Amino acid sequence: MVKRRGYRLGKRAESASLTRQRIVEATLTLHDEQGITGTSVRDVAGRAGVAPATVLHHFPRMNDLIQACGELSGALAPMPTEAIFATGADRASRVRALTLELFAWWERLGPGWNHLQVDRRELGQVDAWLNEVAERHRHLVSIGLGPAASSSVEVVAAMTTQGVWSSLRASGSSTEDAANQVARLINRSLEGVQ
Repeated sequence: MVKRRGYRLGKRAESASLTRQRIVEATLTLHDEQGITGTSVRDVAGRAGVAPATVLHHFPRMNDLIQACGELSGALAPMPTEAIFATGADRASRVRALTLELFAWWERLGPGWNHLQVDRRELGQVDAWLNEVAERHRHLVSIGLGPAASSSVEVVAAMTTQGVWSSLRASGSSTEDAANQVARLINRSLEGVQ
C-alpha cells in the first residue's frame, strides 16, 4: 500500500493568498485616502506592488474588491454592539459607555468615513451599508436610553454621530473628552426621565 501525503497549500497558492491580501490592504488604505470612486485599478496595483492584471485576476469585478475591503474594515474596526452595556446598570453609565464606544469607533474609522459620504451617491452598496450603520447606531442608542427615554433616540443618535465627534476633535478635545462632554449633556437633558 502506498502511503499518500496529505495535501498542503503549495508555495504558489500561499503566494497568491498573500498577494490577494496585499491588494485588499492597499485598496483599503487608498479608500481611506481618496475614496472608493477616486481609486483606480492602476492605483491599487501601484500601492500593492503588482501589475494591474494581477489585481483584475484576483478581483475581476470592482464590487468584489469593495466587498473584500468592507470585510477587512469590519474585522479591523467592528462597530460597537450591545455588549458595551454589559457593565452599565443605570442609564447614565450606559450613555457614557455609548458615547465612549461610538466616538472611539469614529476615530478608528479615520478619514475614510468622509469619503464614504461622497461615495454613497455613486455606489449603492456603500449607501446600503451606511444606512445599515445608521440603523444599528439608532438601535444602540435605544438600548442605552431604555424604554422611558425612547422619544429621545433620534436626538441622542444625532449627538453621537461622526460629525459631532469630528467637530469636537477639531476644537481640541480628545476622543475621550469629547465623549464625556456629550454624555454629560445627554444625561443632563434626560434628568427626570425615568
